[in-house]
Amino acid sequence: MTRSSLQIMRDTIHALLMRELNTRFGAKKLGYFWALAEPIAQASVFAVLFTIIGRSSIAGVPIALFLISGILPYKFFAKMLPQLSQAVEANKALFAYRQVTPIDPIVTRLIIEIATFIVVYSILLVALAWLGMDVWPSDLLSLLAASALLTLLATGLGLILCCAASHWEDTRKLLSMVMTPMFFISGILFCATMIPQQYWYLFDWNPVFHAIELSRDAIFRGYTTPVGSWSYLSLCALLSISAGLMLYQVNRQRFIAT
Repeated sequence: MTRSSLQIMRDTIHALLMRELNTRFGAKKLGYFWALAEPIAQASVFAVLFTIIGRSSIAGVPIALFLISGILPYKFFAKMLPQLSQAVEANKALFAYRQVTPIDPIVTRLIIEIATFIVVYSILLVALAWLGMDVWPSDLLSLLAASALLTLLATGLGLILCCAASHWEDTRKLLSMVMTPMFFISGILFCATMIPQQYWYLFDWNPVFHAIELSRDAIFRGYTTPVGSWSYLSLCALLSISAGLMLYQVNRQRFIAT
């Protein structure tokens, strides 16, 4: 029985998915624990520091919930970029099989990152709800929309970096240099209302800052972002995914040949 191209792609992605999960999280179930431990550890450290200096809440939101609402989207974005940029290079040996195409490992890693983000976010919110916090978003659709736009932005940038890495091997070093300051200018530890208005321009060029601001606006009933822009975030996501898909199409044969 002849399989369609979509069936072949589905079976290939399933096989790659099992391979990636085993490689990334290990054969033992404890490997999955680290996907939860990292954001919890970061949020806990910053929560303790804020508590020491006398801050139990930010913008009327419990400090733990405020930090998690910023750390998780940023970690998702920051992890998506290197994972997608290395997807082709890490699986290049598999291209000897004609069923495997360069887009397959990219889609596989995209699925893993999205699924991990959803699961970790859900588990942490359930844990905070168990501790007595009001974690249900005030606007669930807006939260999903902000997360979807952040996903498109990260996917497009990941494709761009994947193509760049095939031409310049130091692309990943440059990425690590950029992501370090991004942690401090993406609104993880603060919100726009804590910044004097004359300094907003230092942060509002960053689409990740807009995504986190819009997410907090959607989650917290008592917070309204003065900076977060749906149109700007949508434009950045559209330009990113368009450029990424275009560059992938241009470099598709190069991925296989090199």
